[in-house]
Amino acid sequence: MVTPTSCPFCAIITGADASARLVYHDDKITVFFPLDPATRGHTLVVPNRHVADFTDLTADESRDLGEGVYQTARAVRSALSPDGLNLVQSTGAVATQTVPHVHFHVVPRWQHDRMTLRWPAGAAENDSAQDQTLTAIRGVFPGEVGTASAEDRRQHLSFIQAVITRMSQASSSSKSWLLPIVTLTYGYAITNRSIPVGLLGCLAVLVFGVLDANYLKQERAFRKLYDEVASGRPIPAFSMNPALASPAGTRVNYWPDKPDVRSWAVAPIYLPLILAGLGIIVWLLYK
Repeated sequence: MVTPTSCPFCAIITGADASARLVYHDDKITVFFPLDPATRGHTLVVPNRHVADFTDLTADESRDLGEGVYQTARAVRSALSPDGLNLVQSTGAVATQTVPHVHFHVVPRWQHDRMTLRWPAGAAENDSAQDQTLTAIRGVFPGEVGTASAEDRRQHLSFIQAVITRMSQASSSSKSWLLPIVTLTYGYAITNRSIPVGLLGCLAVLVFGVLDANYLKQERAFRKLYDEVASGRPIPAFSMNPALASPAGTRVNYWPDKPDVRSWAVAPIYLPLILAGLGIIVWLLYK
């Protein structure tokens, strides 16, 4: 039985093996070259705690290890520009694990390299057996994967609420800016009988109306995201993408929709202003 004192990977982690080609080391993971790399750049990523079985890792260790594998793969790809990558993890002797310390292989691949990795042809089970296996695994699978902590969720909600507040403030500001513009253009058009200035006022109302409707659309989208996160739905931690709260396949549309334009916060304000401007223009035409 291999123990931390006799484990070759633990010796590398603690610095006892001075011959190891160390890529990276911190208080959570260690990254190094194996003794006999299968390809150029073949790298191992291991947790610092001695754990033989991958399923015995803690949730924090698995996250740290996953991030380490991801960063290692990016570094290898950036440095060597391989044609592809294999990420290999083996648990148990029957799965070809030779060192009983959890480790991931990051293996750069090139055409016609010496690495061989082949899947057997055909299915291991017939359809009926696969259905039984599926039922067995589903029965023990956790309800949610990667569920954020209560504190993370509260912080996530505060970020989303900040965006909602900003959209609401932007909507109020657009109305505040529009009022003096409308007063100036419509007043000038009436006193100086200027149809172009009246049209300019109508255009300003239209532009500000579209902006305001878009602010409302964004606010509604983030409110929906807020509700999804608050209800505990599996939204990635700290994601600010409101599309994640929409049904799968929903197209991203940056223009306001009809419900946004018809909203009590948009149509009852901007429609009368446009009608007033058009009325002024008609009056000037026939005066």
